[in-house]
Amino acid sequence: MHSLSGKKTVITGGTSGIGLAVAKNFVDNGAIVIITGRRDSGNDIAAEIGATFIQCDITDEQAVKSMFEQSNKALGKLDILVVNAGAADDEGSIEEFDSAAMKAMVDINFHGTFYQLKYGASQMKDGASIIATGSAAGSGIAHAGAGVYAASKAGVAYLVRTSAIENALRGVRVNAVCPAMIAGTGMMVDDDGSDMAQFLSTLTAMGRMGKQEEVTGIYNFLASDASTFITGQEIRVDGGATAGIGLPVFGAIAGE
Repeated sequence: MHSLSGKKTVITGGTSGIGLAVAKNFVDNGAIVIITGRRDSGNDIAAEIGATFIQCDITDEQAVKSMFEQSNKALGKLDILVVNAGAADDEGSIEEFDSAAMKAMVDINFHGTFYQLKYGASQMKDGASIIATGSAAGSGIAHAGAGVYAASKAGVAYLVRTSAIENALRGVRVNAVCPAMIAGTGMMVDDDGSDMAQFLSTLTAMGRMGKQEEVTGIYNFLASDASTFITGQEIRVDGGATAGIGLPVFGAIAGE
């Protein structure tokens, strides 16, 4: 892993799933980390990993603005911002999905990202790194029953591209990590041999689900000084799912 020694960092949605795994990685590699979550129960989690906690509901524009004001008072200008907080839901078809639930998901995934980029960019040092958590759904693949989630994450991808262009002359790079079929994230099943886990495994070319530690390294790289000429990109961490139809799919069809 790359050293992040002394790098001042905010990770939203850092109390669970990929956000927490990234926070642990960053702390272990020397970063000074603030994690955020919408509930006020994050202090113990932060203390356990050597971070600090600020409560923030990313769907509340003023709360996001206030969070960055608090982080500035605590750390000054940031080296790293991980725009990670998000949500998924069991949608069903577009016709079936409840409109209120649709609005809630868009509010978290799209509006929340917008607010973080809106107020976060000015809090970054020149040469800093902003990393958004996107999804391979919305960046290469779509499937029945996840239309709103994919669309909200596609919106994230284009906000990332635009922010990258707008901040490039400051050397602030903005990229998205787009996972798929990663076990234990809170928005995906565990790799526990269940029927659903076996099904999801067949959708990757590697024939298995990914592990959180196979994602955190990409965040580490994009946060580090090793990636200073990479911006506006969507990096898919999906075991080859978006490359095309893998051999595991054919094996499943053949009943192997």
